[in-house]
Amino acid sequence: MLDWQGEFEKSFAKAGKVFRKASGPFGHFHEHYHGGSGRQPFGASERGSVKYDILAILWDGPRHGYDIMLTIEEKRGFRPSPGSIYPALQMLEEGDFLTGKDIDGKRVYTITDKGSELLAKHRETMPEGAEADPRGIVPMMMRGRQTMSGVMSVIKEIAKTRNMEMYKQALEIMERTRRDLYALLTHE
Repeated sequence: MLDWQGEFEKSFAKAGKVFRKASGPFGHFHEHYHGGSGRQPFGASERGSVKYDILAILWDGPRHGYDIMLTIEEKRGFRPSPGSIYPALQMLEEGDFLTGKDIDGKRVYTITDKGSELLAKHRETMPEGAEADPRGIVPMMMRGRQTMSGVMSVIKEIAKTRNMEMYKQALEIMERTRRDLYALLTHE
C-alpha cells in the first residue's frame, strides 16, 4: 500500500529546496539577509541588533517594553521574546543609552543623547539605504511559510480520509500549482 502522506511530504521537501535556490524574491532574501552562505533561523537578526532596533524605535518617542516588541514585530515580521527585549533594555539603561521611568504601572523608556550618538554611529556603518526590511520581505516570507504549512495540513487531512477521488483531485491541484510556480520561476 502506498504511503500517500509520505509522498506529499517528499514533494514539499523537494519544493522547499527549489525555492531556497531560486532567484527572484526568494533567492534575494537568502543572499541579502544571510550573505549567501550558511542558514540562520528565519527572521534571525545579527547578534546585538535588537539594541539598535530599540534605539531606533525610541528615536521616534518614548515607549514601554511591550510596545517596543510590537513595533519590532511590525518592522521585522517576528516578535522578539521578552527574554531578549527586557535584558537589552536593562543593558541600555545601565549604559546610559536610555532612561526608564515608571508611568501608570509601566516602565516607559526614552533615548538619551548618548543613545542617539550610538544609533547615529551604527547608522553610519550601515550600507547606504540599508534598512531592517526595505521592501517588506520578512512579512511576505512569513506569509509564504504560513501558506505552505496550511497546504501541508490540508494535504495530510486529505491523505487521512483515504478517499482516492479526493486524493486524485488534490494531486491534480498540486501538480498544476507546481507547474505554475516553475513557469513563474523561469519567466515563461
